[in-house]
Formats: sequence, structure tokens, C-alpha cells
Amino acid sequence: ACAAPGGKSTHIAELINNKGEIWSVDRSLGRSKKISANSERLGINCLKLLVADSNELSVKYPELEAYFHRILIDAPCSGLGTLARHPDARWKVNKDNIEDLASLQNQLLKSLAPLLKNGGKLVYSTCTIHPDENFNQIQSFLKIKSEFILEYEKQIWPGEEGNGDGFYIAVLKKL
Repeated sequence: ACAAPGGKSTHIAELINNKGEIWSVDRSLGRSKKISANSERLGINCLKLLVADSNELSVKYPELEAYFHRILIDAPCSGLGTLARHPDARWKVNKDNIEDLASLQNQLLKSLAPLLKNGGKLVYSTCTIHPDENFNQIQSFLKIKSEFILEYEKQIWPGEEGNGDGFYIAVLKKL
């Protein structure tokens, strides 16, 4: 979900040797064209592109309920983990932006959860270090979705472990 420009989707396709089925979903037609271009350039043919709002998938495509073994939400975020590369972001982000993004992230988690098979894994990732978009987001989700458990969670801080950027990842398993 939120797959454009397709770097993670095409990387996963390469990791599975272009076998299997990967769906890249993004609501922007313009940005989705980048997914197609990157997929073509890399010779990826196991990738299906769907231009749609991820929050509306279960309503518009009810046949996708419990369809996926894995879901990766590359959530829209404040990008506060990338300030070294994007210093102007510090002047664009404010409390209201964070609240709006946290609301969108929450909606994505709730909307995509029904599409995951029992036993499947949902990976939630951001390139921010803000707790309301990361730890707090996942804790809130787990409180209302008891069929999920947290398998792994990590916050990487800018400059930590040889990385320039900060980011967050959580792996949730649906029971």
C-alpha cells in the first residue's frame, strides 16, 4: 500500500526471483506510472499494479478480504527521519500535520487489516522518528485489533547503525 514509486515492490519481486504475486497499490496515477516504469526496466512481471485508494480496497474489492499473505504499508509520514537529506521539512511539519498523518496511518492500518489472511503478516514502515506515527500508532492499533500481535518493532535513529536516515518498522501477525 502507498507503493509509488515502487522501490520496495520491485525489490521484493527481485528477492522472490520474480515468482509469486505482488500487488502494488497507490492512489496516484502519475506516481503509479513510476511503478510500471521501474518494473519494466527491471524485467519484473510478477507485479500487479492497482491505482486505488488503499483505504477503500475492502469496500471496492470485497473479493480481496483475507486474500493476502503479506501486506506492506509504506505509510505517508512526516519524514522527520530524513531531515539530514531534507532540512526544509523541519519548517513544513507542525502539530496539525502530525495529527492528520497519524489519522491517515490509523485509517490505513484499520482498512487493510481485513485483507490479510489469518497467519499473515502486516509490515508497517515510516521514515519518521515521531512516536505518534510509530510506537503510539501501533499500540493504538493493537488495542482495537486483538487478532494481531506484535512480532517485531524497531526505531532506527538518524545516524544509528551507519544509516543516515531514521525510520521505523513494525511486523504484526494476524492470528
